[in-house]
Amino acid sequence: MDAIHVENITKIYKLYDKPLDRLKELVFHRPFHKEFVALNGVTFHLNKGETLGIIGDNGAGKSTLLKILSRTLSPTRGHFEVKGLVSSLLELGSGFHPEFTGIENVFFYGSLLGIDNGIMKKKINEIIDFAELGDFIHYPIKTYSSGMHVRLAFSVATAVDPDILIIDEALSVGDQYFQKKCLEKMDDFKRSGKTIIFCSHDLYQIKTFCEKTMWIDHGQIKMLGESSNVVNAYVTHEQTKAEAYKTELAKGSQSSFLFISDLSMKQKGSKDFIIECVVKSLEPFYGHIGWAILRRDMFQITFMSTHMQGREPILFEGTKKISITVDNLNIVNDNYFIYVGIFDKQAYKPIAVESIDCTINTGYEILNSLCHFNSTFTVE
Repeated sequence: MDAIHVENITKIYKLYDKPLDRLKELVFHRPFHKEFVALNGVTFHLNKGETLGIIGDNGAGKSTLLKILSRTLSPTRGHFEVKGLVSSLLELGSGFHPEFTGIENVFFYGSLLGIDNGIMKKKINEIIDFAELGDFIHYPIKTYSSGMHVRLAFSVATAVDPDILIIDEALSVGDQYFQKKCLEKMDDFKRSGKTIIFCSHDLYQIKTFCEKTMWIDHGQIKMLGESSNVVNAYVTHEQTKAEAYKTELAKGSQSSFLFISDLSMKQKGSKDFIIECVVKSLEPFYGHIGWAILRRDMFQITFMSTHMQGREPILFEGTKKISITVDNLNIVNDNYFIYVGIFDKQAYKPIAVESIDCTINTGYEILNSLCHFNSTFTVE
């Protein structure tokens, strides 16, 4: 029995260069917009009690599909049918009012789902206990951290006992303890025959938790099937793309007059390290220094440059020793690529780029917030 049936769903966004263009369309009866196709002819069905994982690159259309299934967004074309009560945990902020307290938002969210206040009153203690927010449950949502926000949102979304639970990446901002608690709750839902759609960049969780997985690429279903097969195909694709990107970077890694050598990284503690290199310029050149950390799939974790810090262009002439001190970096333990580049005065065009492979041990198994750090550039 189908819990979800999706037939040829297409979503097209109209992109305007400026707000006035919307008015021009009404007056002149001709388009003043560009179209962006977020989803293109997506068709699938999900049986009651099945668990579907959704994977794909950023911008592939995953969140757009989940918003449509949650009925917070309408498709441009196509139709879909969802049977039963749907509870969704999408991007932070959805379903909550920032000025309301945590308790007030519990009832507010319930009203959005059409659940009577009397029923929510019976569930309020269960929600508060699971969220573990303490006195913050009486504070306005706008005072919550992202992790606290997720605690309350997940607690409410699961406490209403939905037939279909949709989760889109939100758990990635929770702490390790609460992530484990949420996954255990989702496992209870799975065993009780609930239908679950789980979108995540954590391929291990997708592979172990979901029976089947959908890989979305540029708004279309690239592959749909048994989770292990789809995840393995996606990983192979990403590795191939990463190698191609790395090869492309290497083509123009050094200019004919400016060279980067002796690049190294020394870790000073759990979250602090120093990047060092030597820059040799055969002629005077004014430019900026930048560094970046990329994952093994070439996803850029972070980037910083002297231009971004508001510094004037640096004169490179002869041989210079570059030292970049990075403090309080909160990325997870893993192997990474570190890139250092010398850019033009506008910090747009790379003149020379060099990279190294390295292992960074910060003590973080799971990232609890957005990546942050302090970076200091020294040129001698």
